Amino acid sequence: MRVMMISLCCFILLTACDENKDIKDTVFAPQVKALEKARGVENTIKQGAEKNREAADLPDRAGEPEQQ
Repeated sequence: MRVMMISLCCFILLTACDENKDIKDTVFAPQVKALEKARGVENTIKQGAEKNREAADLPDRAGEPEQQ
């Protein structure tokens, strides 16, 4: 009886791990899409912040004499 239960559990685990479902076929598709959209927004914000940082690092010395 014990061997049969262990065999049954192993069989169930192996068959459950065998299926590769596409994310579109699951109930998690809306959450995954929202997460991808949030990552895109985050990347856009990071790019804008980097541009602002670069602009702040470059001093505007149009009318100032050069210092050595």
